[in-house]
Amino acid sequence: MIKTFTWLFLLLFSLNINAQYKPDVIIMGGSAAGTAAAIQAARSGVKALLIEPSYNLIGELNPNMDIPSVDMSLWKEWRDAFYKANDSSRTTPQVVLENIVKNTKNLQFLKETIIQEIKEKNNGWELQVLINGKPEKIKCKVLLDAGTNSKASLLQKNGILKLDSAGKYISLVNYDKAQQNTPYQQLQKLYRTSAASGFGKDSIRHYIPLGVFIPQEKDNLLLVSMSSFKDFDTEDLRNIALWVNMGQAAGALAAYGPFFDVSPSKANIRLTQGEMFTYKSFLYAVQDIQKSDFAWTPVQKIIASGILLLDFKTGFFNPTEIVNTKDIKGVLAELYPRSRIWFIENKTEQLSVAQLVSLISFITGRDPISIQQEIEADWVNKYQFTSTYSQEKNISKIELACLFDNYITPFNVNVDFNGYFLR
Repeated sequence: MIKTFTWLFLLLFSLNINAQYKPDVIIMGGSAAGTAAAIQAARSGVKALLIEPSYNLIGELNPNMDIPSVDMSLWKEWRDAFYKANDSSRTTPQVVLENIVKNTKNLQFLKETIIQEIKEKNNGWELQVLINGKPEKIKCKVLLDAGTNSKASLLQKNGILKLDSAGKYISLVNYDKAQQNTPYQQLQKLYRTSAASGFGKDSIRHYIPLGVFIPQEKDNLLLVSMSSFKDFDTEDLRNIALWVNMGQAAGALAAYGPFFDVSPSKANIRLTQGEMFTYKSFLYAVQDIQKSDFAWTPVQKIIASGILLLDFKTGFFNPTEIVNTKDIKGVLAELYPRSRIWFIENKTEQLSVAQLVSLISFITGRDPISIQQEIEADWVNKYQFTSTYSQEKNISKIELACLFDNYITPFNVNVDFNGYFLR
């Protein structure tokens, strides 16, 4: 009888251990990017498990929290919490970040935990880890590796992912320095797929396309580390705020798969980018629009659509610049083929308010009078435009961004991982 009770106790204890870890997403590595990915995945509505082999998140050395950055979203949350806590009592960025992890719903955290083995299983993954000195198996749908040393990764050791001699893998898209510096001149329009942005070495601005985190050879696997960037050195991306932003983007992408029951490579780009906006993040490090302005998100969206351009080297959008029709009609024709007829019938180099109302009406089929009345009423109160409303005034870039976002929503036209429009 005693033996029977002992056996039942051990069985129930074993089942209880296995039951307490049932994540949709497992993040390997508590780097800045890995921790951000874990937090975002959990906030995006899936169960996440963060596993870190050492005692500290993001290593032993305290990171520099006073760096060039766009102060938004998780980076801002972390930095503000650190400065607030540090004012009253000495603390470290690691401790503050761990508190955010512990207070995030749907996120479990295992530190000082060694992963012994990784296996592909039933279109997902099974990890064997050491918990309290005992090997335990934990399954997940999506695995995200955020380790800082890809050459020593179990993905490499277990033959799951092939890395070249520099420790890089072949990702779904080839994001190189040409794409970074001259994105509009490239065949692929990867800038349209950006879900993170920030500063690197010498404050050089980067945008980060979602496809860079997805290896070509494996489904349901994401990597967010230097192994994701074949054409860049570590120094090119040395900015912890940028890695936090990248981690958030990868976390949203990781959550998309289990949430919609597809692999990350089938994710909807616009919905994933929209998740960044929901959590007050951004796609581009625009320098001449205030983050608090109404126009901040519409400008982000219109850059993603390709209708209006950002100078990626300076970060300037030039919001007060008058819009030239020759600069926008090509992309508009791709998005809304009907607009070609309007431009044939309306020979104009610049768009007045009245002409813009006519164009919006032509594309949407809405009554132009009601559109004009709405725009006039919302000019200052909603859009916070500083110019004086007039039907004769020529439209600026910031005005076009806000009005297009409200009336024809070009951002809603999805793109694939190469940045090509999907209709």
